[in-house]
Amino acid sequence: MKKLIMRFIPSVFSVLSILLASCSDLNKKDQLTKIDEMNESLDSIKTVLLENKIDTITQLMFATSQVEQRIKTNYVSDTINMELAKKMNAFKVSRKRLRPLGKSYNNINHGVEEEKEALRLLKSDIENGSGGRNKYNEYVMFEESKVHQLRMLLKDYVSSKSKTITELDKLYPEMNEFSLSLLNKKDNQQ
Repeated sequence: MKKLIMRFIPSVFSVLSILLASCSDLNKKDQLTKIDEMNESLDSIKTVLLENKIDTITQLMFATSQVEQRIKTNYVSDTINMELAKKMNAFKVSRKRLRPLGKSYNNINHGVEEEKEALRLLKSDIENGSGGRNKYNEYVMFEESKVHQLRMLLKDYVSSKSKTITELDKLYPEMNEFSLSLLNKKDNQQ
C-alpha cells in the first residue's frame, strides 16, 4: 500500500504542476491582451492630445497680456459700464487659463510617454516570467488605473481648452480694439 501511495504522489505533483502552468498561461495571455489594449488607448490619447494642441499658446499669452496691460495702464474712470466690466473679467479669467492649459498639455504628453515605457517593461516581465509573477495581475490593474487617469486628464484638458479658446475668440477682438482706442485717446490728449 505504501509503495502504491509513493508512486501516486509524484504523478499527483506532475498533474498539479501541469494545471498550474496552464492557468499561468491563461493569465499571461489575458495580461498581455490588457497591456496591448492599454497601449492602444495611450495611442488614442496621444492622437487626441495632438489634435488639441494650442500651437500659439505663447503668442496668445503675450497678446492677451498686452491687451490687459494697455487697459490697466490707460483706462481711467470713476465708474465702469457693467457690461464692459463683465467682458473684461471674462477676458482676464480666460487669459489666466492659458498657462495651466500649456502645463496640462505637457503633463499629459509626458504621462503618456512614461506609461508607454512602464507597459513595455511590464510586458517584457510577463513574457519572460521575470519578477513577482504572482503580482502581475496587481501590476496590470495599477497600470490600467494610470491609463484611466490620463484619459480623465485629457477629457478635462480638451474641455477647458475649448472653453478658453472660444471665450478668447469671442472677447479678444473687442478687448484689443478697446485697449487700442484707449491708447489712441491718451495719445490725442497729449
